[in-house]
Amino acid sequence: MRSQAETADERRPRRRRDPDKTREAIIDGLLAAVGDGDIEPTSREIAARAGTSVRSVFVHFADRETLLVAAMDRQSAMVEACLTEPDPTRPLAERIALAVEQSAAIFALQRTPRLAGLRESRVTPAIDTRMRRTDVRIRTTLATLFAPELTAPDGAVDDELLDLVDGTLAWPMRHHLQDRRGLTAEQASTTIERALWRLLAQR
Repeated sequence: MRSQAETADERRPRRRRDPDKTREAIIDGLLAAVGDGDIEPTSREIAARAGTSVRSVFVHFADRETLLVAAMDRQSAMVEACLTEPDPTRPLAERIALAVEQSAAIFALQRTPRLAGLRESRVTPAIDTRMRRTDVRIRTTLATLFAPELTAPDGAVDDELLDLVDGTLAWPMRHHLQDRRGLTAEQASTTIERALWRLLAQR
């Protein structure tokens, strides 16, 4: 015979998870999987990490592409949050140190997700567009930070030098130094800092 407590429990309405929290948890699940090295996690793996069902994943996201775009938007926002307000009036040594520290923080966030993003950007225009927008923000920050070294007396900006500075601080450089060459993050930072000095100190 059923107890009164069991009967009352059955009558009590089940708590529903907040839809927004579930949506965010699904994005978290995807990013966590990618961050752990799985650049193409299954819907089942994403759902397990999010603490929800596969069906729920596709209730909140119309298809896999929609989920990937949402995840890329979140990832890009986190990268952009690493960008500090550039102050070109500070000594060059401080500005170089700041730029190197910023690049290290961005790489820590992008290390594996960037691989997945580059792969998906080839087939999903919305992902490519979002990644490029972040790239432009980083480049713009560097252009302001190193304006004294990048600007000629006539006011023209040396775009070629900016390309070199941007490339030296970008994800591919740290990926090469840390993931291909086997340098530590600190060693990679030292190499990048030396490269920046060679590019900028004589300007």
